[in-house]
Amino acid sequence: MTPEARKVEALLHMGRAEEAASLAESLPEREAPTPEFLRLRGRALRATGRLFDAEGSFRDALALSPGDAGLLADLATTLLGQKRHREALAFAREAVSAKPDVAAYRALLGVLAESLGMDEEAARELDAARSLAPGEADLHVTYGFHVLRQGRPEVAEAAFRDALKSEPNCAEAFHGLARALAQRGQKPEARLAWKDALSLDPTLTDLRLQRQLDPAAEGDVVDKLAAMPSWLSVGLAVLGMAGGLVTPLIALPLFAAALVGPAARLWAERRGEPT
Repeated sequence: MTPEARKVEALLHMGRAEEAASLAESLPEREAPTPEFLRLRGRALRATGRLFDAEGSFRDALALSPGDAGLLADLATTLLGQKRHREALAFAREAVSAKPDVAAYRALLGVLAESLGMDEEAARELDAARSLAPGEADLHVTYGFHVLRQGRPEVAEAAFRDALKSEPNCAEAFHGLARALAQRGQKPEARLAWKDALSLDPTLTDLRLQRQLDPAAEGDVVDKLAAMPSWLSVGLAVLGMAGGLVTPLIALPLFAAALVGPAARLWAERRGEPT
């Protein structure tokens, strides 16, 4: 790699993507169009959001070095950014086929498979990725959220705890753990995990989880039912007695409805709340 190309690489590592891309585009006049340089240029262009230009650079590189797993993964990632999931999936599969022991390639394939509803392949690849790199918290988190969406909170909880072993201050792992615990009905533990997540990243938002964990939510419902006027309960009971003269099928639902208000008031009183 020439000094200029190394400078492009250094600028990318420093987060100065615009400078890296500008320099990379000016180099072809002096640089041989090697796969290495074209890969670097593609990454610089992708970092600036120029996904279609980046795609072209990666395709040019692959034309010179077909079957290169890294280039295949780069192209798949770029197509994913364009939401061209099915095209990206094909290149990700090629990358994994070429180098099945690279965790990042397996994770990329898993994410793409999930986006296309291929849940079995997604779970297999995401689990393989975290097995290949057990110290990478992000891989455990990605797998955890996947199995959580599949309705497997116990498996998800274990994955999020694995992530926290690798990275104790991982906000997303605490977030996922809170969701898994909430799905399992362990709300006190879920509230603690959510509190930890917010302390690490106050920008996190999950309205559904917050509604699940809000201790006032249950109270709000109870209070509304407890506020049911007594006359309404009495009226329903009277209707129930009248309906019973015709058929029990009418009476029973009305009697049950009549009991809702008194039952809610009794529950509220036991909690020490005003009615």
